[in-house]
Amino acid sequence: MDTTFWGGSQEYGQLWYIQNIFAPVIIGFLIFSTVLMALFIYAFARRVFMWMRGAKESRKARFGTMLGVVIGYTRMMSEAYPGWMHFLILWGTVMFVTGKIIRLFSYTVTIPNPPQTIFLAASFISEIGAGLIIIGGLLAIIRRYFIRPSRLDTKFDDSLVFLFVFIILISGFMIKGYRIAISEVPLSGFGFGEADGWWWSPIGYWFSKIFMAFPANYRNEILTWHRVVIHTFIAFVFLALILLYRSRLHHILLVPLNVLFRSSKPKGALTPINLETAESYGASKIENFTWKQLLDLDACTRCGRCQDNCPAHLSGKALSPKKLIQDLKTHMNEVYSIPFWPRGKDPRPDMINDAVTQEAVWDCTTCRACMEACPVYIEHIDKVVDMRRNLALERAEFPESAQGALQSLGTRGHPWRGTTATRTDWISGLNVKVLAENQDIDVLYWVGCTASLEDRNIKVAIATAKVLQAAGINFGVLGVEEGCCGDPARRMGDEYLFQTLAAKNIETMKNYKVKKVVASCPHCFNMLKNEYPQFGGDFEVIHHSQFIVDLMAQGKLAMGNVPEMTVAYHDSCYLGRHNDIYKQPRKVLDSIGGIKRVELERHGNRGFCCGGGGGHMWMEDAAEKRLNIRRMQEVIDAKATCVATGCPWCLSMFEDGIKAKQVEETVKAM
Repeated sequence: MDTTFWGGSQEYGQLWYIQNIFAPVIIGFLIFSTVLMALFIYAFARRVFMWMRGAKESRKARFGTMLGVVIGYTRMMSEAYPGWMHFLILWGTVMFVTGKIIRLFSYTVTIPNPPQTIFLAASFISEIGAGLIIIGGLLAIIRRYFIRPSRLDTKFDDSLVFLFVFIILISGFMIKGYRIAISEVPLSGFGFGEADGWWWSPIGYWFSKIFMAFPANYRNEILTWHRVVIHTFIAFVFLALILLYRSRLHHILLVPLNVLFRSSKPKGALTPINLETAESYGASKIENFTWKQLLDLDACTRCGRCQDNCPAHLSGKALSPKKLIQDLKTHMNEVYSIPFWPRGKDPRPDMINDAVTQEAVWDCTTCRACMEACPVYIEHIDKVVDMRRNLALERAEFPESAQGALQSLGTRGHPWRGTTATRTDWISGLNVKVLAENQDIDVLYWVGCTASLEDRNIKVAIATAKVLQAAGINFGVLGVEEGCCGDPARRMGDEYLFQTLAAKNIETMKNYKVKKVVASCPHCFNMLKNEYPQFGGDFEVIHHSQFIVDLMAQGKLAMGNVPEMTVAYHDSCYLGRHNDIYKQPRKVLDSIGGIKRVELERHGNRGFCCGGGGGHMWMEDAAEKRLNIRRMQEVIDAKATCVATGCPWCLSMFEDGIKAKQVEETVKAM
């Protein structure tokens, strides 16, 4: 076999070829490479400079997560089709580039007989990699142009990427096929010898069948300029476009960087404002976001998974998490649009009213469905809440229904304006300790505003107290000294009111030397566990479903039977996605005789929000856009006779949903 086509033979190592043909190519390659590297440094430095216009924020590098996401595809594979599509393209590219690097090394070897085995293997690896890229690319084309899911918005640069990659790969196979054609490679053999080896270039071999052999005295010159003009030059132009133009392919670099600096704070915690030193409250300008939040905007790949999982969007509201991020990115690029170096442009559009809308900002229930679905860890909720903070603290612009709840929080210490109950009415006749009268307790039961003041949920507080008593737990409550945990205030943007409420609660619990807290409301649980430590409130906090499972394991609770019922468990967003508590509530249900448990279509970390989070428990929504009605339909579709939840807000939303769907006789919420 004439092995010249493998790029490591004696002929390629000859001085004549190096001086007359190869040297100009190498010089051109080095020039192009230097220019591309300069473009890369410039383009990346410009983006970094833009991110640095944002507020300071301390982030810890998380290499384990980055490797898991980028190499292991831990999140991408949650959807099989796009997951495998990207998997083929990624690992095909890795194999292709690896093979090409080895091949490039072969050109610089000037010894008479470089080791052919290495270069044959490189040829095989690069061809298989190119084949995987083509398969993945075809899957991408089918999905983007034929299946066309509504969440994808195809732009010109998407089509440009497909075109360039196709030309580069096909021209590469054409070059390989031409080289094989003029080398008379035999069809048989699978070894490493001179008489073996067509299969080391299985795709290139079949391309060789459609080529006419050129005269032998021209073959090296033709081959070289064919490679330079058709293959290499196009590849360099493609790389230059990626670096200079705001291409989707920027995510090759930005996604690993974004994942590397993903948040290390608890999932359910928001970033606090230092009210004493802050120059502005929340985000009204792009610079008010942190550098990591601006990196988020650039790293977003427009895949639309967040949009497909957003309950607000699916219910017909104005919010699309994808559009929100992309609109903020567009605004950032408009404000800093100078092509040579980013400088702020004034006057500028109002970010909240012009770049995005207040309606979209207030539509969010902070359910975290978008963030759990996002394969590149974009942090949507913090941006939404930062804009709400500006609306609340600097502009005093709220939805009217939210205003009433916040006023009640400020004056009465809870958001339930119409209630006449007090925080101790529910304990009448239960013999429950109140810490002001008896501090000898092991566990503080944090009741929460809803379970102590709202009629339907008072039954939950009574039942929880009876369970604790049945297990022999020495517990007590704060009674009238318990204030709202502050979740509605913080999620609606009133950070000042939240911090006031939190400071008072923390001081009260510390005065009573509270160590362990059981909470039945996931919103209270999340605040006490994940956000109170930001202000010195370090307590052991456990949700009542977790506590009950522990009591069962210790043999302190024996479960009985109930009349037969089919129960669907609804995952509360703040118990599930924000705190990863999925198994314990199901274990409790499964331990009760008479219950047949079924799963709703959307459950676990893909569960559908009831619509009460983010302050929406106290906001008015149009009937056709109410999330609880959509979720209630899923309960009906599952043929459940009871929907169970571990959250008082969800319970209230389901009670309303049952009435709206007129299924009071067949379905109940517990």
